Amino acid sequence: MSNLKLAVVCIALGLLIHFIGWAKYPIISILISLGIGFSIRLCRKWLKRHYPQMNLSLQFLLAVTFSFVVWGLTPLLLGVVKSTGGYVDDWQQYVGMLLIGSFIMVVVSFTYYQSIQAQDLKQSLAQVELDQIKKDKVLLETELRLLQSQIEPHFLFNTLANIQALIAVDTKQANKMLIALTALLRQSLDRTRSEWLTLGHELRFNKAYLAIQKIRLGDRLVINYDVTDKITDDILFPPMLLQPLIENAVTHGIEQLTSGGELTLSVEKEESNLVISITNSVPVDGSNRKGTQVGMNNVKTRLQQLYEGQASLKYDNSQVGKVVVTMEVPLNVSQS
Repeated sequence: MSNLKLAVVCIALGLLIHFIGWAKYPIISILISLGIGFSIRLCRKWLKRHYPQMNLSLQFLLAVTFSFVVWGLTPLLLGVVKSTGGYVDDWQQYVGMLLIGSFIMVVVSFTYYQSIQAQDLKQSLAQVELDQIKKDKVLLETELRLLQSQIEPHFLFNTLANIQALIAVDTKQANKMLIALTALLRQSLDRTRSEWLTLGHELRFNKAYLAIQKIRLGDRLVINYDVTDKITDDILFPPMLLQPLIENAVTHGIEQLTSGGELTLSVEKEESNLVISITNSVPVDGSNRKGTQVGMNNVKTRLQQLYEGQASLKYDNSQVGKVVVTMEVPLNVSQS
């Protein structure tokens, strides 16, 4: 309730007391009514400022008590309650007027208290939600940095070791791997700086990653790309969503096969969604390397947070010797 609304209520109460016949002069009734009403408000604000831990209902109780004691005694001290010719001509009438006025102001104060309580509750809930959103975003960014710090150093170390080994036996392949690594590092520059990049950026990064794996595994890795012409490079897409899935496909699938296998990356548009599928060969009897599903779980968590429940990730191993991981995300997203 604003100060204007409170003033209107107090003035109306003062006029009511005058018209009932409990007070001769409306101006005095209005002033006392205003005094009581605003004393309650100011007293409660003072208590809130100096005793913030005090219960809201206790604040109003003390404020109401203080206001009525002060404004109940003021007319007596000023001599406006007399046997004749005063603001009120009868003590009994004055007590009755004060009690009725007190009751009405308590009702008004209680209504105000209820509205303040509801407003404080809404603000608290809104603040809690805002704090949670901020915490989720910080957690998401931290997890992304951690994921990148776990993947890129060990991959970089292994790749440099492979280049060093190839230099002595096949300088042409070593040069190809070095070029692929350079391309991958170039794509990596912006990956730690933004929560959102583009689909084109993510595809180029993973193509560079797979190029290095192709050189390392040779004919054991056959890579197929199936990207529809309807997909444009400027579609917003988070970094580090595809790489853990592709790494799993290579590590737990292709590398476990003596004769190698195929990995197909498919990107297509279905209505208002982007559908990305990673299909890879796997041993019929399962991978010898037992994973902890950390990569898949991290991707699921990030999808949930980034797309607010509008994205999905499905794992299908129903086909013998093949695994399909399908990610579906909205095409139209705004960068927050």
